[in-house]
Amino acid sequence: MSLRSLESRQRQVELFERYGPLLTERQREVLGLHLRDDWSLSEIARARDTSRAAVHDLIRRAIQTMEEYEARLGLLAAERRQRGLRQALIRDLVDIRRRLSRLEQEVART
Repeated sequence: MSLRSLESRQRQVELFERYGPLLTERQREVLGLHLRDDWSLSEIARARDTSRAAVHDLIRRAIQTMEEYEARLGLLAAERRQRGLRQALIRDLVDIRRRLSRLEQEVART
């Protein structure tokens, strides 16, 4: 599996975790089997007594719907921004602690 495929699947999982409750019950069930349980399209089709093409189409439409929700609401993008800000704050805090430790050592020497 390529890095691009892994990134795409990770995005689908993130979309599903955030917007899954907004999908229809059928879409949630099929996407859950595909993304969480890692079932193939053929396995899902057999279990649901439908065609592989129908499963593929349902998954494609559900993912497109979740992408539209993200375009409108931007919840994943906001989470990424917050995560980036949090990481920057943590780096700043580590730097401040390191500098404080150096100052304390200098004061202790004098």
